Amino acid sequence: MTDKSIKTIINAIAIITMLTGLFGMLFCFPFLWSASLEDLVGAGFPFVGGSILFGTGLLTLGIFNRQVNNN
Repeated sequence: MTDKSIKTIINAIAIITMLTGLFGMLFCFPFLWSASLEDLVGAGFPFVGGSILFGTGLLTLGIFNRQVNNN
């Protein structure tokens, strides 16, 4: 594998991770407006998990592309 193909694969995985996190947050968002405590707890944990996935993908894109451009 060449460096360019590895960069493309890592960027694709990071974008897929971000899209997965975004989908998780958007899917749980309507339940966060519920008056039921069970809905809030049930939607809160996946929302936090989605935000962690989104942030991790964003950090991966930023850090990896910065390192590749410096070399």
